[in-house]
Amino acid sequence: MTLATRIWSLLFALAGAFWAVGGAGFPFGANDPRAAQVGSLFSTAEPLPTGIVMVVAGLLGAVLVRVRPFAWAMAFSLVILVPDTRVVQNFAYLFMGYTGLWDGPLLFMVFCIAGGALWAVMGWRGSSEVPRWGRAATYAAALLALPYAAVRLAWAAGIPLGVPDGFLMEGAEAAFAEAVLGGLCVAGAVLTLGLVQRWGEVFPRWIPYLRGRRVPVWLAVVPGLAAAAMMTQAGLRALIWFVRGEITMTSETWGAFGPALSWLPWGLALFSATYAYFLRRTHGMKRSVLVE
Repeated sequence: MTLATRIWSLLFALAGAFWAVGGAGFPFGANDPRAAQVGSLFSTAEPLPTGIVMVVAGLLGAVLVRVRPFAWAMAFSLVILVPDTRVVQNFAYLFMGYTGLWDGPLLFMVFCIAGGALWAVMGWRGSSEVPRWGRAATYAAALLALPYAAVRLAWAAGIPLGVPDGFLMEGAEAAFAEAVLGGLCVAGAVLTLGLVQRWGEVFPRWIPYLRGRRVPVWLAVVPGLAAAAMMTQAGLRALIWFVRGEITMTSETWGAFGPALSWLPWGLALFSATYAYFLRRTHGMKRSVLVE
């Protein structure tokens, strides 16, 4: 993992150097026409200063790969600050078979998220103490997924919940899209509950071939952290929009923007719940090995 993180850091520095000298494809600033729409924090970025920062960060990363504070700073920046709402947007659209909004900035964000995951691993120092708040965080994460789900499913049924009459698009295709968006949140809430249920550790009987086998830790942790990262990314942007006054809510329009304010606490709660699940599963494995 150390070698992979160093290689990624050098590639990051190389990309920065390329853009700093005028190379094509810079993913931010004037080259990103959707920056304001998706909440990019780099809408005014320019190739030269941004490229220099990338070169410095990448070269430092190749050297300071085992320095924990630096690793966490890189992980937070790459996973939370660089990506914007187009990550969760395009993830949801994948379930509808739509890829029309893929662009260069999105690909660069995926590259940064991969690097952030590597840096998070480098910054990790395992703890054997299972937190007591894991169950509470899990239930909180599941509940926080429901406001957005309720609104979208209502819209799918043709009910203008929280929006004025005439706001909803008509047609089966629009209803299907709303149902998918709402259904993903409901599915996420149910799967989140698995972090504290037996079926989250042992496959239930109704699953062929896998029934009775232990659920691999990574099978729950990787999707959980990925979902938490996407909701935190999007939730941070929604909060910024709200503080700046770019999101306004009234008794007739709260449904369009209000549920987005649950994304940030949802993401943070899901991070906490997944972390607690990881510690419980890995700590339990270590204890069982010692007993045997």
